[in-house]
Amino acid sequence: MINEITPFQPHRLVRGPHMQTIVGYYFPANKRVGPTFYHKIFLPDGDALILCENRPDSRTPKGAVLLMHGLGGEASSPYMLRCAAIFKSHGWLVFRLNHRGCGEGRGLARQIYNAGRSEDVSQTLVKIWDLYSDLPIIAVGFSLSGNMLLKLLGEDRHPIPSNLRGAISVNAPIDLAACADSICQKRNWIYNHRFVRMLKDTIQQRQRDFPDFPRIKFPRLLSLRKFDDLCTAPLSGYADADDYYKKCSANQFLQNITIPAWLLMSDDDPFIPVQVYYDLPASQSLKLHLTHGGGHMGYVAARKTPLGNHLWLDYAVLFFAEKLLQKQPVPSTFNTNQIIR
Repeated sequence: MINEITPFQPHRLVRGPHMQTIVGYYFPANKRVGPTFYHKIFLPDGDALILCENRPDSRTPKGAVLLMHGLGGEASSPYMLRCAAIFKSHGWLVFRLNHRGCGEGRGLARQIYNAGRSEDVSQTLVKIWDLYSDLPIIAVGFSLSGNMLLKLLGEDRHPIPSNLRGAISVNAPIDLAACADSICQKRNWIYNHRFVRMLKDTIQQRQRDFPDFPRIKFPRLLSLRKFDDLCTAPLSGYADADDYYKKCSANQFLQNITIPAWLLMSDDDPFIPVQVYYDLPASQSLKLHLTHGGGHMGYVAARKTPLGNHLWLDYAVLFFAEKLLQKQPVPSTFNTNQIIR
């Protein structure tokens, strides 16, 4: 890796935030991660998560990276597999988390995941520490998971293993109210529709998996904010959407973060207002990388990155992770005692 990151410039055929967001998600790339080992993480409330592990060819990985998906995603989402393949090819041990009820974890969690579930991130990091305590960990949170990760690092409520070397958030909605209001605007109807449809499917899935799960009647016209008012907040112990947004937005915890963290954000994210990143606290631990263009986790570049393709996001996440990994880890061997399936 070179010392300075190659700047992002949007591809001339992928113009504007919406094209960047959509094309970036579906852009073809290597998603072959090889054999996957599965770990079950038991949570204090009785739910469980499924953590996917992909191992590099080297028996002495340089570090472990935890990848966490965004709202409506799972461990097998395209960007998760793309990044996993890249990290694996560069000698990293890769973990991909399925949040509650997602992917292979369907039927294992009654509770729904949300932007405030920092305790789940904590439990996952502790699990990785249990498996590979001698490896440094870099945690990467995409979109909603970025908020969860930053909240964990700043709130001082849940255990954080000593081998967590750094964190990376990608287009994280650190001001939940501002982001919900933005998604609900007319120009963003396609995102509002997609998120609401996925969230309604999540509730219906829970109702099938757990017959006594609350029955919720949805109005014909439903915004993300209204969904959070009807479902996310009351099912997660919050009074309403405003209470949920107020208590779970990561921006209020940023000043307390002491672990080095890179915050990656574009200036044209279609539903996360860039203004929420303008007032970051002065901190030796936080570094903001703000790009001109890129949409929401799109970052389709004009020129090929040093990795040989146009997916600047994948390159940037690897670059920041290797920057955070300042010291070589001691050798580690793979733990096979916790594999399930």
